[in-house]
Amino acid sequence: MKRSRILMLAALAAACSVPALANQRLAENKQCFGCHAVATDGAGPAFKKVATLWRGRKDAEAMLVRTIRQGSSGTGGPHWNKATMPDQAERPLVSQAEAKRLAAWILKQ
Repeated sequence: MKRSRILMLAALAAACSVPALANQRLAENKQCFGCHAVATDGAGPAFKKVATLWRGRKDAEAMLVRTIRQGSSGTGGPHWNKATMPDQAERPLVSQAEAKRLAAWILKQ
């Protein structure tokens, strides 16, 4: 009985972490980590810093999706440092659905 409960809890924990890992892999595939990191600033702000700024705002996901898809020029910011976020002409294409997944993942950091 104990063993089956432990196995069930382990399976549940693994299932809960899969989306987080999948979205981090998506961020890697879309080259987000070329400028950003989860906890430290680079050319772009840390995802934790972005999450802190936007968390709790009702327009957070929509604004992040626009920024992810259009870059700095399409949204006007807010942006950090002198570097600007490139648009999709300079980096891999990000679909609307992918941008929503990335925005949700960033907001959970």
